[in-house]
Amino acid sequence: MRYLTGVAAPSPQTFEDVKLVLLSPWSTAALALCVAAAVTALALSAWSYRRHRWPGRLALTVLRALALSAVLALVLQPALQLRSVTRLPNHIAVVIDRSLSMSIRESGGSESRLDRARAVLTRSRPRVASWRETRVVDFFAFGAQLSPLGEAAIDGGTPSARAGSAAEPKAKRGTAAEPKAKRGTDTLSADEGATRIRAALAALRRRFRGNDLAGVVLLSDGRDNGRFGSGQLSLPSRKFLDKFGAPIHTVFVGRSLVRDVAVTTVFADDFAFVRNAVKVEADVSISGIDKPRVPVMLIRGEEIIARQVIEVKPGKREYRVRFEFVPQRVGKFVFTVAAPVYEGEALTHNNRRSFLVNVIRDRIRVLQICGRPSWDQRFLRRLLKRDPNVDLISFFILRTPTSLALVPPSELSLIPFPTEELFQKELGSFDLVILQNFNYAPYGIGIYLPHLRRYVERGGGLAMVGGDLSFTSGGYFGTPISRVLPLRLLPPSANRDRLTSSAKFRPKLTRRGRDHPILQIGATRAETVQLLKSLPSLAGVNRVAGLARGATLLAAHPQLRTASGRPMPVLATREVGKGRTLALTTDSSWHWAFKAVGRGATRRAYDRFWHGAIRWLIRDPELKYVRIIVGRSRVRRGAKQRVVIRVYRPDYSPAKDVKVSYEIAPPASTKARRKGSSKADVAVARTARTNDAGEVRLELTPHAVGAWRVKASAVVGGREASETELFLVEPAGPELRDANASDTLLRQISLATKGRYLGRAEALPELSFRPPRVLQVNWRRDIELWSRWWWLVGALLLLGLEWLLRRKLGHI
Repeated sequence: MRYLTGVAAPSPQTFEDVKLVLLSPWSTAALALCVAAAVTALALSAWSYRRHRWPGRLALTVLRALALSAVLALVLQPALQLRSVTRLPNHIAVVIDRSLSMSIRESGGSESRLDRARAVLTRSRPRVASWRETRVVDFFAFGAQLSPLGEAAIDGGTPSARAGSAAEPKAKRGTAAEPKAKRGTDTLSADEGATRIRAALAALRRRFRGNDLAGVVLLSDGRDNGRFGSGQLSLPSRKFLDKFGAPIHTVFVGRSLVRDVAVTTVFADDFAFVRNAVKVEADVSISGIDKPRVPVMLIRGEEIIARQVIEVKPGKREYRVRFEFVPQRVGKFVFTVAAPVYEGEALTHNNRRSFLVNVIRDRIRVLQICGRPSWDQRFLRRLLKRDPNVDLISFFILRTPTSLALVPPSELSLIPFPTEELFQKELGSFDLVILQNFNYAPYGIGIYLPHLRRYVERGGGLAMVGGDLSFTSGGYFGTPISRVLPLRLLPPSANRDRLTSSAKFRPKLTRRGRDHPILQIGATRAETVQLLKSLPSLAGVNRVAGLARGATLLAAHPQLRTASGRPMPVLATREVGKGRTLALTTDSSWHWAFKAVGRGATRRAYDRFWHGAIRWLIRDPELKYVRIIVGRSRVRRGAKQRVVIRVYRPDYSPAKDVKVSYEIAPPASTKARRKGSSKADVAVARTARTNDAGEVRLELTPHAVGAWRVKASAVVGGREASETELFLVEPAGPELRDANASDTLLRQISLATKGRYLGRAEALPELSFRPPRVLQVNWRRDIELWSRWWWLVGALLLLGLEWLLRRKLGHI
């Protein structure tokens, strides 16, 4: 075996020892039976002496016991065995905790727990030297696993916390892992992300057989997060220690109570539904804080959305707080449970804990407003009602304020149009608003049009469907709505008869329209074009001035032209702020359902068209041209994280050899250098080209704790497409969630293995260990005690004395 102590192992040594042995040839069962018979005889004799006074009764019992003992000696045949043996030195394992919690400097002091353990061993050099005279002293360090340690590491003065390097992603077409730095045996630093004492002890037991392990000296803060835990030992753990076979002496290098507030655990779901209550619970540990109340906040980004106050009670450390909030927007968000940082805390970064919540739609909430009943309104409403993923609120006007009524209004069963409730109070709760052949002016909605514009700019979807009450005919020219539509409207001064056309036509797809997801009604581009050619003609269109800036024309009228000579738009889309808008200048799309069925076809084209339009308007993630897939939404600090950027062409085939610009940014709080780090994590911007699968693969090693942002963009179909994804970097394990140390586990380990709990010892005292293993017996001599003549004479004398005393007392 190779020893890493730097000191030569002692050679096997010769010892002479004396011990008492039994030479009887009888079996153990026979000897046990003889002993039982002697004890029974003594008990019966004592019972028969009960009528005598106690001095005589006591004398008779003692004489009988001595006589029986002399007789048993003749049966057991005791002897003194003298031996000369050669023993092989066994091992004393000095095991040092190197987990992250050992780097804590309590009460703001300059000495860490690891420094304290080093000091104990430095002051114990004479003791260790005395152990080496007869044994081998091995040094080990452990965190998640046990590793040998050179003695030089104890005096090396290596830092208590390892500096982390900045995250540097590597773009490549094939993924290859970075080489892992090899840790030397002459370095000791508190950098392990776990404390697993049982695993370390099990590794020692496997390393040394039987008496080869004389004992263990364990130096730790007792914060085990493995199978032992920090509380009372479980039954399997007790059995493990009972069978360990060597004493474990423990040294506590922590302080039982430090000043610290820690958010130890957050209980929250990874997914939540928009506009549904979300519950979050968090466990908070408070120790050494002299405040009667400690506020705890739930933060989204920089906004405090909920707040709770903990009433601090003497003697109580663990508290649970509960929050509830209602998310109003879809997307992935970073939330943080945070407590204030108080002066003198041992740790400050554990006062907050972040988590990600992906807010999704449970159902798509659609508001449909129609100016009058029509076939177009009826087919679209039926389509939306039939979809279980759509929550539809539909209003269509049956009478206007100027309509002639033959009965009083109180006798009408119609409800008034809830303009204020829809456009001011509840507008933000809808994912999509459809204005279908609707003129706003008669219903006093003009004052709410700015609300509708802001709704789109903040992420809402808006579709305007044509008809004689829509676009310019509906009075939308010059309104806030006209500024977000994908079309430029004609002024109302134009000839009203020229605002619409009732001629039949087949819309003509543009180049971008062929690949747009709204018009993907076939399995392939060719099938889509063929289906559109075979569909029934549409009837009627609203005339417009042309496309708005930034809009995309998907379909145009085959004959009509704008004043500039360009084709008259029929279907167009536009992205405005965070929202999207769509304009369909005809109210006859229902022909693709009703008339198609009448001609023996199916309504599949109509259904796919409107489903595609809705998915595009609400920004369905599956319709994005650039997608980012992270390996894990949560990774440990210093662990590998893989990121895949996928780019699709307009027809959603992989975009090969496309330039991708990406940026990986750490949390904003890490722009400053981290304490103890040689350099800080910084934002990285790079470019790469996609492989044959349309992918760019990245690999990085993040060190900054918090939410990281990955942003990628590429030019697809002549337009820039981008996507942003988040992932969370968590502290490396549970080590620094709680700064408090605990000696409860160390006391139990020493008690269960017949070792000594040394507490906060300044140096190691003299300790007991298992004897070395016998390598060979040089000579042996047995001195028989039972075969001496005086032993037989003594036995007969005792029996005679008992007989004489019994006669004197009149007991026969």
